[in-house]
Amino acid sequence: MFGDTDPRNDYQPFGYIGRIPLYVTTLLVITYVAAMVALALLRAANTPDFSDFLAYNSIAVRTGWQFWRFLTYPLVNGPSIWFAIEMYLLYSFGREVERFIGRTSYGVLYFALIVLGPCLLTAAGAWMPTELRGSWSVDFAVFIAFCTIYPNSEIFFTFKAKWIAVVILGINSLQLLAAHAIVDLLLLWTVCLAAFLFIKYLRGQIQSPFRFSLRDYFRLRRSRRSLRSVPGPRPAPQNKPAAPRSDVIESIDPLLDKIARHGIASLTAREREKLEQARAELLKKQP
Repeated sequence: MFGDTDPRNDYQPFGYIGRIPLYVTTLLVITYVAAMVALALLRAANTPDFSDFLAYNSIAVRTGWQFWRFLTYPLVNGPSIWFAIEMYLLYSFGREVERFIGRTSYGVLYFALIVLGPCLLTAAGAWMPTELRGSWSVDFAVFIAFCTIYPNSEIFFTFKAKWIAVVILGINSLQLLAAHAIVDLLLLWTVCLAAFLFIKYLRGQIQSPFRFSLRDYFRLRRSRRSLRSVPGPRPAPQNKPAAPRSDVIESIDPLLDKIARHGIASLTAREREKLEQARAELLKKQP
């Protein structure tokens, strides 16, 4: 979906620390914990508070062009038991999402969730100054992605994941609504909806409004060029019947199994072309 990566590599850890597999999620947890410890030690040493330099601030972005805050605000976390729980949940559920959709798609998802909030708050900052610290909303959106993939998986004392997501989202929404934090409420729902739709799109359950991408356009042009250079087909021998069209359809059964296991994003470019050929054969059969 986001590049022709080798599925055997994109769905596997890219390294190990001892026996601990390294995923993108693992690096995110290590980065967040290291940033939390560093900021806490700097505060204890009575040094200038660097968290104000890293946190997102709509005024600083709009007037000072400090766009690095779009990416650094998730690093501003204070030491607390809730932060430890958040990191545990990110490591547990984020790793499963990454293993399902692949490292490349997971990186795109997490990056989009990070920058989505600041983009919305920058637009809203024209009416009210806003500030954003910590990665809680982004990490909770990753949990929503997990619940979208495995809605009926039993976690937390045999409760289904989808109902846990509904309860947590509902409680946090009521808390923000009672505190009149309307901007934070809209931000929470926006990142959760984005994660939900992203997974649905990768699994082929919703379609993109754009039928073809630029990559598909250039691939189609290369296909037409190669067809012009190939001589016309020779007539088949009379004693050898032509291959039935159903063989093309049956050949995509392994691809459908692969999509069911790993999602449509795991298909390579050659496999997607094979799927499109089978689709074209099906359309020809329709009256």
